[in-house]
Amino acid sequence: MLRKLFHELSTLPKYIYVFAAITAFGLSIGIYRMYAGLGVTTNLSKAFPWGIWISFDLATVALSGGAFTLAALVYVLHFESLHSAVRPTVLAGLLGYSSVLVILLFDLGRWDRFYNVFLHPNFSSALLEVSWCIAAYSSILFYELSPVLLEKSRWRRFLPTIKKYTIPIVIAGVTLSTMHQSSLGTMFVIMSPRLHPLWYSMILPIFFLVSSLAAGISLVIAGATVSYWLFGRSLKIRILAKLGWFLPWILSFYVVLKFGELLIAGELDMLFSSGHYSVLFWAELIIGFFIPIAWFSFKRVRNSRILSMFGAFMIMGGVVLNRFDVTWFGMNPVDGETYSPHWMEVAILVGVVAGLITIYSLVAHYFPVYEETELYREPANTAPRLQEAPASGD
Repeated sequence: MLRKLFHELSTLPKYIYVFAAITAFGLSIGIYRMYAGLGVTTNLSKAFPWGIWISFDLATVALSGGAFTLAALVYVLHFESLHSAVRPTVLAGLLGYSSVLVILLFDLGRWDRFYNVFLHPNFSSALLEVSWCIAAYSSILFYELSPVLLEKSRWRRFLPTIKKYTIPIVIAGVTLSTMHQSSLGTMFVIMSPRLHPLWYSMILPIFFLVSSLAAGISLVIAGATVSYWLFGRSLKIRILAKLGWFLPWILSFYVVLKFGELLIAGELDMLFSSGHYSVLFWAELIIGFFIPIAWFSFKRVRNSRILSMFGAFMIMGGVVLNRFDVTWFGMNPVDGETYSPHWMEVAILVGVVAGLITIYSLVAHYFPVYEETELYREPANTAPRLQEAPASGD
């Protein structure tokens, strides 16, 4: 039995062992944080009660938006050609939301009383809606992924029942995800004295929702190319092209909305007069919105795995920077006090990200996550040179 176990372990890609070691180190620091408290292990304070962990959470939720976006396109709007992207996207969404819940547990002062959000709800708090929706939507994502986990097990007899209720469950999931994607922006509407006017807006919920649509689709596109690299399977290029077609429209709507809001608020002069805030604002717009709008407008880009992946990473980078700007970089100091993360905060965060990659790789290795995608080559332990898929497979 041990020989079989060692043989099985030897078939895993080598990078999994590296990320597993990083995960173990990060979580060991996390255990110490739970024992010692926030004061010793973080640089959080009354002036900055939220730091890099919350920035990561909001960025991860935005990237995980691919799950509800794709579910809406496939099950509600009947874009059946995109169905092959559902399984890997739902897995990525579930692990993304799970990592958010783990980080939130580390971020709670009294992590041992996390259940109070359910037992003693505060119905006047925006955090209540966010907490409930994230927990409920994570359960729905697990339900959507359950056919993958049960398909080759003795419990597969439950698959007909699960599939029977998939569409109403997915619709409920899309509704919940839409609510909490926008309500994450609602939390910062009350922070007008702290958040710089370049990011503060009464319609922050709409900005968060629209940008999450672009980030989620971009994750699907980038993930399809990475899966080709690591697992030898990927989506057809015409599916990536169809997803890429949506991006310029979504991004353009966001940009028009953003500049229209600044114009109506009379804050256009701040675009070039706010010092490093102006630099951050233009960086997120140029990297994540302006360049990708032009980039994905070309059919040649949408029909290339490498070019579309590059554009997708630009969009994700811009949206991630936006979330960090809103939650951290764009916050005005209080009495001159600033925030920079403690090394333990960073170590825990890196450990959670490494754990996410490790679990995703293991699930994709042992379960039929990519069964509906195209097989271009047998997966290897080392990543080969990335090439375009054969035209016949498209």
